[in-house]
Amino acid sequence: MNEETAKERQRRVVMSGGKWEEYVRLYLNDSLRGTGIKVINGTSEDSIKNRSLSLWELLSLPLKSSGVGRNVWGDIDLVAIKGDSPITVISCKLSLHGRFTETLFWSLLFKSLTRIKVVLATPDAGRSQKDSWKSEWGTTEHPTKDRLLAQSYLEAVYVENVEQFCKYKKPNQRTRLGGIIRPLNELPEDIKRWSVDISKAYTKYPEG
Repeated sequence: MNEETAKERQRRVVMSGGKWEEYVRLYLNDSLRGTGIKVINGTSEDSIKNRSLSLWELLSLPLKSSGVGRNVWGDIDLVAIKGDSPITVISCKLSLHGRFTETLFWSLLFKSLTRIKVVLATPDAGRSQKDSWKSEWGTTEHPTKDRLLAQSYLEAVYVENVEQFCKYKKPNQRTRLGGIIRPLNELPEDIKRWSVDISKAYTKYPEG
């Protein structure tokens, strides 16, 4: 990592207030400037509905068994949008100890009911015990169960080992990339590519 990159990451850490989700949002919006694509917070269903009813309708998921046409709001940390069209739901997790199973569950629902891709962004805080760090993802040759689950049920996992979010990681330690596990700096280009695909889909199927 060169000095310029280190300074830029530190700037985003400060601007994010030490929140990983906000760090990712700032990075993506910087990288997507001029494309017409924005990355917004998706945790508040009301704020999405107030922003755009059609966006809310595309992101909320129907309850098939309710019989009353009700929709449920998913586990949406961030969402990349272009106009009123959602492109990608971005689940942001410091580690997998929290709600990784929720991410997998909602990814399956979005995949079966919509055209919206679901990805995970993480610094890989690690399977840490006191003063130690071990990547949660293993390697392509020796994957952890979580790596195998992500490979089966997520579009991709994007990692950036930012020091401030990886408390016990030593300088010579890092997440082993490959396959489903990719660097965070590849996500902006993927979002741009998916935005073309999703625009075609909504044009072809205007009723959703």
